[in-house]
Amino acid sequence: MSFLYLAAGLYLLFEMWRGWRRGVVRHGVSIFALLASGGVGWIFAWMTGAISDRIIPLPPPGGRLIFGLAAALAFYAAAVVLSSLLFKKTSQQSSGLIRLFYGVGGAFFGLLFGLLILWGGVTIFRTLGAVAEGRQALASAFDVPATAPLDPGLADVKGTLEQGAVGQLIAKVDILPTSFYGLLTKLVRVTGSPGAAARFFAYPGMQELLAQPKVASLFADPEISSVAAQGNYIALLGNAKLVQLAGDPEVQKSFAAFDWEKALDYALQEPATSPAP
Repeated sequence: MSFLYLAAGLYLLFEMWRGWRRGVVRHGVSIFALLASGGVGWIFAWMTGAISDRIIPLPPPGGRLIFGLAAALAFYAAAVVLSSLLFKKTSQQSSGLIRLFYGVGGAFFGLLFGLLILWGGVTIFRTLGAVAEGRQALASAFDVPATAPLDPGLADVKGTLEQGAVGQLIAKVDILPTSFYGLLTKLVRVTGSPGAAARFFAYPGMQELLAQPKVASLFADPEISSVAAQGNYIALLGNAKLVQLAGDPEVQKSFAAFDWEKALDYALQEPATSPAP
């Protein structure tokens, strides 16, 4: 816990120092560009949706997300470069009072920039930690060592971030709901256990979901079955029939209304064993 706080504090001090050097205008532009890049990416993804979904072999909205991310990064990089060319940094100011204003303002924006980066970093570490917790549970259930050496560390970092008053604050400001991480851990456990995966698909609600005519026809398709049997998941994700089904509003509504947590809990319940005669 102390190490994480120290690392976060040192990073914020570094961003404040960098902001002081760059000046209030340059670093202010960086902050606004970072915030605006999300909107630019969303608009670009919306405008190029029909093209991106055809070019990139991923189910919707995978192609749009990649196009939008590329546009957001390009916008941010262009804004930072232009601000460096058009505006002076703190050391280039001749007046002492103006130089102080530039430095203090830049340090303030540096603090804001650092907090935004830490905010996103916390979400990434909690997500990776949730995956690590699921893999640790699988390793324990099958009595085998964890496949990735970083798993214990990631799970420990997630646990540390969720402790005490800091954990309560993180839960309030995180861009993802707390329930997401629990679902992700359960999903990793289910997909890694053949028995749990079988119980997941045997869940009554899942049976109803898969029995829908459009979904059932896809599973019955010989081409889809052949690609899935070969384990060629890249080709499976790029299959035109699967992409079309994923973009169907009726199917999307059914999957959104499905109670995934109940299905995962059902899958993770160990079946009762009968006593030996």
